[in-house]
Order: sequence, then structure tokens, then C-alpha cells
Amino acid sequence: MAEECLLQATDFSGLLLLYSSLGDAEGITKLASMSKELGKNNVAFLCLFMLGKLEECLQLLVDSNRIPEAALMARSYLPSKVSDIVSIWKKDLQKVNSKAAESLADPAEYPNLFEDWQIALNVEATVAPKRGVYPPAEEYMTYAERSNDSLVEVFKSMNVEEVPSDNGDPVHEVTEDDGVEGSMDDVVEVEPDDSTDGGVLVNGNDGEEHWVLTPDQQ
Repeated sequence: MAEECLLQATDFSGLLLLYSSLGDAEGITKLASMSKELGKNNVAFLCLFMLGKLEECLQLLVDSNRIPEAALMARSYLPSKVSDIVSIWKKDLQKVNSKAAESLADPAEYPNLFEDWQIALNVEATVAPKRGVYPPAEEYMTYAERSNDSLVEVFKSMNVEEVPSDNGDPVHEVTEDDGVEGSMDDVVEVEPDDSTDGGVLVNGNDGEEHWVLTPDQQ
């Protein structure tokens, strides 16, 4: 009844509150589509972000001419897209201030100006496959009790070195600060789950609740 009333009143903010409270992924997806069609970009952005659809969030900011915000989001969540956004930003800024446009640094040309840049790229590549994996909401306390360290901090705490294997090929070994060793495959599978920043509990299409993981702010 509440959902039907909110739909009839086109109360998108109310629907966002309702669907996010219920963890209704299907409802949030539909709301994102409706919001975009009617130009309710703030609601659309929140829906897409909760669903972990970061590329769509970035494109929405660009389409809304919020280029600086798009650049900041790319730096935090999608570093591989920063160069593309900087290029768009420069062209847009050239219209009003050419000197300011020239001062914008592209990490592809000046990676030294971007702290932990390579680590950020590695984190993005590691976390990306996890965005569509929704653990059951009943596991919430398992995630809530985990470390609040960002993924960049987790990666920085590791020492990666190459050691020869039996067949002579190099194998990457990871030694954490506590001296525990493991392979890079172990890191890829385990470490992204150590951070719950930017996650949301949602229901899948089959009615089961899930957890959406989105990259931690870097």
C-alpha cells in the first residue's frame, strides 16, 4: 500500500527510503530508471551507487555537467577512468579559464602527483568483480565487525615479492605485517571483503536479501 501511494505521488525520495529500508534491489533498480527519465538525478545517483553501478554513476555526473564531481568520484572509486574525465574537464574548463584547464594534471602523464596511484588501480581491478556479488543480509554482523581500514591501506600493509617456483616461473608471494604468507590469488579473494564502506543490503530478484559491495573510498 505504501509503495503504491508513493508511486502514484511520484515521491521518489520516499521510494528510495522504502526500498533501501527493505533491501529491495529490484525496486532500487526500477527507481534509478524512473529517476533518470524524469531528471531526478540525485535520487538516480544514490540508487546506482547503492547497487554498485559506479560506471553509470560516473556517466550520470558527466551527463549532468557535474564534471568536477565526476573527477573526484573517479579518483576515489574508478581511478582507471580519471584520465578520461580529466580530458573532458579540460575541454569544458577551456571555455572559461584556459590557464586553469592547463593546470589539471592527468595521472597518465604525472602519476607522481597522485599518491598511491598504482595501488589504487590494483584495488579497483581487484574489487570490480565483487560488485555484483551479494552475500545474504543475515551475514551483516560478520561484515560489520571487520576492519574499517580502506583497501588502499590493506594493500599497502602487504609486501609483495617474486619467488621462483619449481618450474622456474616467478610466483608472487604476499607477506603481511604479521608475517603470514599467502599467494596473490588469496589476496584477491579475501581482502576486498574486509571493508564494508559503500555497501548496502539488498534483496535479489528471488526475494533473498543480499549485500552489495562497492569500492571503498581511496
